[in-house]
Amino acid sequence: MGRAELGQLIDRDDLDASDGSRGRLSIAVPAAWTRGGADLEIAVPARITCARCDGGGCDSCARSGAHRAPSELAARTLRLRLPADLTGGATLRLVRPFGEHAPLDQLLVDIRAASAASPGVRCVAPPPSDALARPASERGGRLRALGAQLSAPAVLATLAAIAAVVGLLFGR
Repeated sequence: MGRAELGQLIDRDDLDASDGSRGRLSIAVPAAWTRGGADLEIAVPARITCARCDGGGCDSCARSGAHRAPSELAARTLRLRLPADLTGGATLRLVRPFGEHAPLDQLLVDIRAASAASPGVRCVAPPPSDALARPASERGGRLRALGAQLSAPAVLATLAAIAAVVGLLFGR
């Protein structure tokens, strides 16, 4: 993997500049899950609000205000690890969350602490390190990509996780 390719994984400016389709999903998790960064499984709804127009309709979403996720529940079920600190909430950016050939380029997952979890969100046992941010139907495959907009400690933890995955993938 060249330097430019790794930059695509973590360069927020490049991700922001991308003109591809971008959806937004807001979820709540119990405050107890935020201590130490729990692993979540999220059943993403079949229709996801367009992040570019916030549901108002734009060229990216063909004026519908939303993007479609895969129809099969297993294909739109994602696993991710919460940042250790959710003070004030966090936004995780998942690149190609449903695979390379799915129509959604990025999924912004807004996470906030609450008294109960949102429907379709559950806490699960930690997955293998390469199973984060992928559809459940692709378990055992490679990590697609993960970018994040987080606090400084969470960014460092995310970068360390990416480095570990790259090391595993390329035997370094």
